[in-house]
Amino acid sequence: MADGLSPEERDAIAAELALGVLDGAARAAALRRLMADPDFSPDMIDAWERRLAPLYDDYVAVTPPETLWPGIETAVAGGLPAHPALRQLRWWRACALASAAVAASLALIVLLRPGAPVAIQQPAQVAMAQMVGEPDGPMILARYDPTSGGLVLRPTGVASGRLAPELWIIPADGKPRSLGLIGGGAESRIAVAPSYRRFMAEGATLAVTMESMAGAPHDAPSSAPIAAGKISLF
Repeated sequence: MADGLSPEERDAIAAELALGVLDGAARAAALRRLMADPDFSPDMIDAWERRLAPLYDDYVAVTPPETLWPGIETAVAGGLPAHPALRQLRWWRACALASAAVAASLALIVLLRPGAPVAIQQPAQVAMAQMVGEPDGPMILARYDPTSGGLVLRPTGVASGRLAPELWIIPADGKPRSLGLIGGGAESRIAVAPSYRRFMAEGATLAVTMESMAGAPHDAPSSAPIAAGKISLF
C-alpha cells in the first residue's frame, strides 16, 4: 500500500510471520506489504517471536491414536451413517461439481473459439530473502524485482562505523560477488548489475559482511557474514 499500513495491520502481519502460519503466496504477499510500509522494521517480527517463546516451553508432544487415520479414511470413503444432513451435503456438493464442470466447458469453448488470441498475463515473480545472524544480531529483509533488477533492503541492527555493511550474492558455484555497500538505516536500494542478475536465483545466498569503505566493492569478503539467507522466488 502506498500510504502504509495501519498499526493494527502491521502488528497482525508481523505476528503471522512470527507464528509461521503463512506460506507460499500468502507469505510473499505479507512480506511485500511490510516491505512497502515505511514504518515497518524487522524487529517487529523479533518482538513477536520473543512474546511467543514462553508458549513453546509449555508445548507437550502428543502421539495421535492409531485409530485416527483409519477413522478419517473411513469418513472420507463414505463409511459414516447416512445422516439426512450428510445426504443434503452430498447433494449440494454434486450440484457444485456439476456447475464447475459447466463453467469449465464454457471456458474451454471460449478459448478454442476462432478469433483474436487472448494474452494470459502471468504474475511477475519476486525474489525474497531474510538474512539473519546471531539470535540478537542484525536482520535484513530483501526484495528483488527480476524485471527491473532493483533490490530493496530493510535492515535492522546493522551499525556502521569504521566498517560498512557490504552485500554479497553467493550463487551455486560458492563464489561471493559484491553487490556494493548498503546503508544501515531504514532502507537501502541497489540496482543489481546486469552481469550479476542471473545469480539472483532460487536457492542462492545473500550475505552481509562488515568491510572497509575504501576500495568497495571488494573482490572478496574479508570477514564472516553478520547475516545471511537464501533467496526464494514467489
